[in-house]
Amino acid sequence: MKSKCGFFGGVILVVMVMFLFSSMSVFATDDDTWTTKASMTDKRGNHEVAVVNGKIYAIGGYNGSVLNSVEEYNPETNTWTTKASMADKRQYFKVAVVNGKIYAIGGYNGSVLNSVEEYDPETNTWTTKASMTDKRQYFKVAVVNGKIYAIGGYNGSSAQLNSVEEYDPETDTWTTEASMTDKRYYHEIAVVNGKIYAIGGVDDSRLNSVEEYDPETNTWTTKASMADERNNHEVAVVDGKIYVSGGYNGASYLNAVEEYDPETDAWTTKASMADKKDYHEAAVVDGKIYTIGGRNVASPYLNSVEEYDPETNTWTAKASMADKRYFHRLAVVNGKIYAIGGRYDNSYLNAVEEYTPQITTSEIPTAPTNLTAIAEQYQITLNWNAVTDADSYTILRSTTSSAIDTVIASDITTTTYTDTNVTPSVTYYYVVRAVKNGVESTDSNIASAVVEENNNRALLLIKLLDENDKEYDLAMNDVDTFMNWYFDRGAGQGPAYYLFTKDYNTGPYLSRKDYITYDKIICIEVNEYIK
Repeated sequence: MKSKCGFFGGVILVVMVMFLFSSMSVFATDDDTWTTKASMTDKRGNHEVAVVNGKIYAIGGYNGSVLNSVEEYNPETNTWTTKASMADKRQYFKVAVVNGKIYAIGGYNGSVLNSVEEYDPETNTWTTKASMTDKRQYFKVAVVNGKIYAIGGYNGSSAQLNSVEEYDPETDTWTTEASMTDKRYYHEIAVVNGKIYAIGGVDDSRLNSVEEYDPETNTWTTKASMADERNNHEVAVVDGKIYVSGGYNGASYLNAVEEYDPETDAWTTKASMADKKDYHEAAVVDGKIYTIGGRNVASPYLNSVEEYDPETNTWTAKASMADKRYFHRLAVVNGKIYAIGGRYDNSYLNAVEEYTPQITTSEIPTAPTNLTAIAEQYQITLNWNAVTDADSYTILRSTTSSAIDTVIASDITTTTYTDTNVTPSVTYYYVVRAVKNGVESTDSNIASAVVEENNNRALLLIKLLDENDKEYDLAMNDVDTFMNWYFDRGAGQGPAYYLFTKDYNTGPYLSRKDYITYDKIICIEVNEYIK
């Protein structure tokens, strides 16, 4: 007899490890190419995107009206799926990803917002969270040590902001932190070695000022200023240095590029881009910076792409997108860059394009080795050998060994992973890929495991607050399902009640059902027996 009040067991574990090496590679034979992909359902600009477990989420934005719609893109199948909408329509907002959850913060939908919503891709649900103190749009966010920082912006009441708030997802609380010296919006943010850098933007005029925030001491420090005042610029971080490109200085569009070294607190002017532009987007793959799209006076809308190599301080023109666009967003998955939505002239876009950069063999990280899969109670744990200089790992799974191509986790920074989304009696096959500078390795060896189905039965006794106890004679698999619901609900996931359908003593009734509410459960006892 086991209870929670104690817990239950009784699963039989079967483990298989196959040291076979897959020939699959994530790299296309044609590089420096754009490929048109499936379009979103909604046209959108001023939206935001987030990447969780290898899938891209396009959230909110504007296409003539403000949107709360959400779509998920799977690069493996080239399909978009409509997901649950946010409670609030919003543009000019920001998103952050912490522990596999997406947070939509602030923005504008006719008035400036301080509301916050959390999206769980596992359950496809949005949950309203604690609001910020300040309403804000045109602000920036950064994530450091699992906490989200909302920095600066504009509150819609003719007031630029220098305020900073910290959100802790664990406690669902916002804390007002030290303010910046300068009020700023249309600025940019970069994170290097756990410190946040606020760069440029607009107060009453364009700014070239830079401030560094240390979350450990809750202090801002004024740093060396850029040579150029600018807003609507882009930043990218490579090897601990910050690169600022383009923007607008109040009189003209810029192609100027500057590099900031936090170690020396010094800015260095670098080679300029070919195109002067603002509202472009930047992405980093394999240590190189790609500036994509945007606008300037001459075009005025751009589909051009430029690649910057920090090692040689050179810009190279790359293949252009099919569509000119600004107010678009970029996402990087498996070493490829996705340009999503945006605006061209007076039209909004739902078009999506995928860019494959030029990757040399020497730049591909080594594949992980010695992957093992161990089945435990209701989960399978993976372990593998570390790859030198790998930034992270991607986990893929399938129920066949011939095509292991479904990403179940990405941005894993340890050499172990536990898969809890498993079904008894199903054999799961896994591979792991190392990621360095946005480039993935080939697959590791294949490892597989199966949690064998338990054919035993049990008497499940549920003690309820202010109600009669409930007792059910169930197959252990049904007990497992109930307990999985119980623990998920304890983590804030899943429905608030569990349904038991009674198929005995129905009498004159069409059906008999018990709805067990989580908050009423005091204790659970499981008495397992062999039938």
